[in-house]
Amino acid sequence: MEDKIRKLSALAMGLLMLLTTAAVLTFFDVRAWSDVEPERAQEQTEAEPEQEQEQDMDMLSGMKLLDSDVSTEEQEILEHQMQMELPAGVGQEQIRVENDVLHRRVTINIPRIAQDYYFDHPLRGSSTHIDDLQLGSEYGGGVIEITLDKVYEVEAKVEDSWLYLDFIPPRELYEKVIVVDAGHGGSEPGAVKQDIYEKDINLGIVLELKKILDGRPEWKVYYTRTEDVHVSLNDRVQLANLSDANLFISVHNNSTRTGEMSDFSGTEVMYDEEKAGEELGSERFSTILLEETVASCGSRNLGLLAGHSIYIIRTSQAPVALLEAGFMTSHTELNLLNSSDYQQKVAQGIYQGIVRAVEEGF
Repeated sequence: MEDKIRKLSALAMGLLMLLTTAAVLTFFDVRAWSDVEPERAQEQTEAEPEQEQEQDMDMLSGMKLLDSDVSTEEQEILEHQMQMELPAGVGQEQIRVENDVLHRRVTINIPRIAQDYYFDHPLRGSSTHIDDLQLGSEYGGGVIEITLDKVYEVEAKVEDSWLYLDFIPPRELYEKVIVVDAGHGGSEPGAVKQDIYEKDINLGIVLELKKILDGRPEWKVYYTRTEDVHVSLNDRVQLANLSDANLFISVHNNSTRTGEMSDFSGTEVMYDEEKAGEELGSERFSTILLEETVASCGSRNLGLLAGHSIYIIRTSQAPVALLEAGFMTSHTELNLLNSSDYQQKVAQGIYQGIVRAVEEGF
């Protein structure tokens, strides 16, 4: 009996010591955490407003800062649509201007400008063509982002410590304005056959066409994409509409309805049948493009196909033609379309179609 009591007492003492130790460890753990966490919380509280402030200061709206209160007489003296005084020592070679025509966004990088510079040296001139204006600074320089209402060519020049900007409709500078669209791209592959993506064939044809069109400096050619990126349907057609394009060509490739491989092959062009009969419209341009592409490639002529149900066709204000160069569901035609030699032939046909359309007065 006494042995049993001693064993129970020893067990109770052991449990007591264990609970005491756990309590002490918990106490020190809580103390240690409470000593660190308030500091960490304070650091976060102090850092977050700074981060938010930095984000707010990255870009600020410049529409209110834009000095558009310029008289007609003064505007005539200014000669240019917009102007801005530059920091001392900044010249033409240090100004970088990028014109993203697809999104109608002009980005201007100017060295030696902090954000407060804009308050004392605002942009001056006409805001007629501006939908939005953002001002910011990074890496010791200023960034100006201008979103325009249409597609313009941008002329920027520096004279006597002033930056002058002009936004010029492309038709005022070039004989013809042409928009070329490589169908699909990025996350939208189009038809896929034997691990060959339609988006890649479309782009290959357009890049071959670009090599040819680069030799026609009197024409301004805008491309919806020249690499494997996603472009929305609206951006594609608005590039044509907002540049007042004379011609709009979209390059695609075909497949059978079932998607199964077959011997069916050939070239067809989609047009806007709702505008059929226009003298220099979608139907006539599509006919020309079809004839010249078939002649260049030696492919089968499948004729025109009504395409008003296609978004970029029915919303295009320019004469539009959507080329289906060939059928990826044809073993023979797929191999041809995937070769650079055949892509060059398709591109040559498109080019001859453009030349012929221009000669007819488009």
